[in-house]
Amino acid sequence: MRRRSTTIRDVAERVGVSVSTVSHVLNGNDQHVGSAVRKRVMDVVEELNYRPNAIARSMVKRQTATVGLIITEVANPLFVPVVEGVEEVLRGQGYHIVLASAPDVESEVEAIETLRAQQVDGFIFMSLSFWYPSDHLARLQEDGVPFVVINRPISTSEQTGSEINQVQLDDWGAGYSATRHLLDLGHTRVGTVSGPIDGEPARRSAIERHRGWQEALQERGLSARPEWVVVGDYTYEGGYQAIRQILARVEESGVACPTALFVASDVMAMAALKALHQAGKRVPQDIAIVTTGDPPFATYTIPSLTTLSHPVPEAGRLAARILLDWFKEGKPAHAQNVTLSFTLKVRESCGALA
Repeated sequence: MRRRSTTIRDVAERVGVSVSTVSHVLNGNDQHVGSAVRKRVMDVVEELNYRPNAIARSMVKRQTATVGLIITEVANPLFVPVVEGVEEVLRGQGYHIVLASAPDVESEVEAIETLRAQQVDGFIFMSLSFWYPSDHLARLQEDGVPFVVINRPISTSEQTGSEINQVQLDDWGAGYSATRHLLDLGHTRVGTVSGPIDGEPARRSAIERHRGWQEALQERGLSARPEWVVVGDYTYEGGYQAIRQILARVEESGVACPTALFVASDVMAMAALKALHQAGKRVPQDIAIVTTGDPPFATYTIPSLTTLSHPVPEAGRLAARILLDWFKEGKPAHAQNVTLSFTLKVRESCGALA
């Protein structure tokens, strides 16, 4: 004969309190419950192995304690620390994430509809800084659905852009700080391997990092030779070929070789080390390198990579906290638009430790 499951009424009877008191304790609304009663309730819950009925509770509270986390690319290592940051905050408050991959707008719209059918309480979107249409996000806003976007360019001139909670990354600051660091080390011939600044759809991170590089040079009254500037694509092959292209241009034109490079992504920088090694160029003695991103391999390359570390773990934690505040306090009067800075990690490739 199947054993009857323990109910909340069983817990209440064992403790000698009302069902509502037990419910308040389990739901964290126990500010008016004495500490002795609270402890007794939790002891009995453990003793009877009571497990609240999540379906029934979600029907009463109209919440499922789940958040849809929609990301552009599951395999991208940039997203792992975001997921960890989101989980770190949500798990502590009894929430869980439902993960979905959406590499384009159409699949993102489908993911939203699928997760809304599962009655998630809200959404966090983590993107790769592409300028995508945001009409479907405007519809979420109109429907009163809580959500936060990370690393997704949304113009405040768009219909509801100024009303959307945004956590952005300071890519301009990354390009500027990387270049300033090289200039402060005495370099005046500073080239770059940029990200895909001419791509469609446009990649904000590439455009902003490139702009930061340019403005840091302009502040010192410097400019870069065209031979020292190559547009990359954030891939290993792109970084490898970009260095070969710079070296070939320099040799053909007879101009001086750059003494330093800002390489706009860690993946391209790793490939750049190989291309320079094959060409007999020493890093940092002949060409210094600073890049962005701080994956584990950055510490173990030869030489180790000086990087501007992404603030993606904090972006995940901050987005989760914004969402939780919305759940608890209701829709905020004003949307938050926060920009997080990168952190310079000085290692061997820039020459500062030589």
